[in-house]
Amino acid sequence: MKNKVLFGAIFMATWVGTLIPSAFAASPCSVGQKAEVLWKEAWYPATVLKVNNDNCYITYEGYDSSWNEWVGTGRFRASFEAGDAVRILWKGKWYQGQVLEVSNNLYKITYDGYDSSWDEWVEPSRVSR
Repeated sequence: MKNKVLFGAIFMATWVGTLIPSAFAASPCSVGQKAEVLWKEAWYPATVLKVNNDNCYITYEGYDSSWNEWVGTGRFRASFEAGDAVRILWKGKWYQGQVLEVSNNLYKITYDGYDSSWDEWVEPSRVSR
């Protein structure tokens, strides 16, 4: 009996453990968001028009709608400016914060409700709307 209970507990913990990270996952984009999209080894400014799971339907700035396309996370990076309200991924959980500075494709962020000792430079994959 103890083995069945132990097995059941381990099974449930494993099953729940696979679900919980997906609850914290965020789409890489949101409608209206400014971004950059990789095309032929160069990054082009774009705006998100639609979102479907991990795919973003974008329009390139300065190009007509015939260039609009769906892009995945491998070709998409968010574009934030100082002062933008954002969510920051830290140890598997999203926290509210703000962009303080932008430099070399990194964002200096501050966490809402935390003092400046928590401010840090983060890569784009850790920042979302």
